[in-house]
Amino acid sequence: MRDKKISVLVFMLYAGLFGYIAPGYAGGQFEVHCTYSHTKPDDSIVWPNAPGRAMVHDFFGNTGTDAYSDYKTLNAHKVTTCDAKADVSAYWAPQLKRASGIIVPDFAKIYYKNDQPVVPLSPIPAGLQLLAGDHMGTGPKPEINYLCRGGKYTTTAPTNCPVVTDDKGTFAQLDISVHFPDCWNGKKIKPDMSSPHAASAMMNYKSAMDYMAYRNADGTCPSGFPVKIPELQLNIQYSLGQDPDLSTAQLSMDPMIVDGASVPQWGSLYTAHGDFIDAWKIDSMQYAIDKCSNANVACGNNIPLYYSPATADGWINAAGAATTSGPSLQVGPGDVILMNFPTPANTSAYPWSEVDLQTLGQNVTNTSAVMLDLYGASTNWNDSSTPPTPANCSTQHIGGIYLDNASKSRLSDVTSYVKDAIASGAPAIGICVRNNTGTTVTFSSREGSFAPALFLR
Repeated sequence: MRDKKISVLVFMLYAGLFGYIAPGYAGGQFEVHCTYSHTKPDDSIVWPNAPGRAMVHDFFGNTGTDAYSDYKTLNAHKVTTCDAKADVSAYWAPQLKRASGIIVPDFAKIYYKNDQPVVPLSPIPAGLQLLAGDHMGTGPKPEINYLCRGGKYTTTAPTNCPVVTDDKGTFAQLDISVHFPDCWNGKKIKPDMSSPHAASAMMNYKSAMDYMAYRNADGTCPSGFPVKIPELQLNIQYSLGQDPDLSTAQLSMDPMIVDGASVPQWGSLYTAHGDFIDAWKIDSMQYAIDKCSNANVACGNNIPLYYSPATADGWINAAGAATTSGPSLQVGPGDVILMNFPTPANTSAYPWSEVDLQTLGQNVTNTSAVMLDLYGASTNWNDSSTPPTPANCSTQHIGGIYLDNASKSRLSDVTSYVKDAIASGAPAIGICVRNNTGTTVTFSSREGSFAPALFLR
């Protein structure tokens, strides 16, 4: 039964409809870097509730992932090796070995891409389970790529990754990249494993993973799979030290049961594949789709755990006149910007350590980089019936915004101030901006393209 994944994973041949695009830092992309967590002979997608029955896997992300894992259990254990703490998803891949021994992976970098933005992306549905690759592969597949340090991505498995010297040192390295399907039928989120023989049915793609497909060559989704989600790419790094030899490299496969005993099985590098169970914090995933994927913004790992957009903002000029509408906020010599935010709620559900003020702004006077001052502010005003006054801006210095003439999103640390407000139970948090630089800076307002917000991570 070691080949029970075959047809689920053979369906990845559909990837041949489009060319592979190597991972990179591109518009519309967000990503997470997840260090290696643990190794177990478990697979809760193909062998749910059967510990020790699956091939040996290396796990990344949620540290509690095992044979029983699903969306509920992953959310009950919000501990992750990923640098975006809103992602408590599970990622795993077969164990790698060669004649000299087991190769423990360094980390996985997971890219959520939107390389063909011809239709808007939707969030990955909560709890979605995915497989990609070919568990019984014997040759190149378009959804699996290999990279030797200093080389280029290829679908041909290497037998040698040369030792390379650069500013990071002198060593050899192999990366395996798994590209998952990105079109969903909008119905099922996991294979049907309800029958006693369901594992064998995994050999039949249509009976198991019939809810996912790869996009068409033009970037649209095939008929029957109307929901386009981010293109998830799982990239695993293996350090090889001074030994470049991969001629004996093998990946674990499902064991055979012989006379009641489990007998390990190993396949070539062409059996590479990956598994994923989504457990992103739902509103954080929505932020990534709205602010990154569909906004064509490269967000990296800057995805918030808690996100609180301004409910009121305005600016007061040097003469004391308040402006509380329009797409922009201005702070020049003598001007003041004020912003009110709802205090983030339920902040004990996920571990967080930093709070930033997120703004989209630029110096419009010249190309210089300038530092603006942030102060605490009272919140007894609004941008309709009770406009702000200069008195709403206090003398409590809480941080600064460093920017130049580029219009881009920036994160400015206000951790201590917001932590105190949360601890005190304040319903709202006020922040004001003063400019002592002699230049004029403008920001997007909440009516503009990018509302100011509190950003917890």
